[in-house]
Amino acid sequence: MQKILILADDPIRAKLEEKLRRRFDVESFTPPLSGICEIKMHLRGSWITLCRFSPNENFRDIITMFNINYDLKSRTTKSVS
Repeated sequence: MQKILILADDPIRAKLEEKLRRRFDVESFTPPLSGICEIKMHLRGSWITLCRFSPNENFRDIITMFNINYDLKSRTTKSVS
């Protein structure tokens, strides 16, 4: 199961965890004081940022951005392997 790391503030972090936990092994933390939220994927021993968003971003936009970037990264790594 693919590992995903969510760095976001509490209300959006809980929604993202609930949505993504079905497909991924999810870890989550409060973001650093910079206020920039991220979703990262564990790939080949390191964490790669899939998407960055602001804490007040629309939830549907975050999920769309995550799905598109995840599909792109997945296809790229399969063709390289």
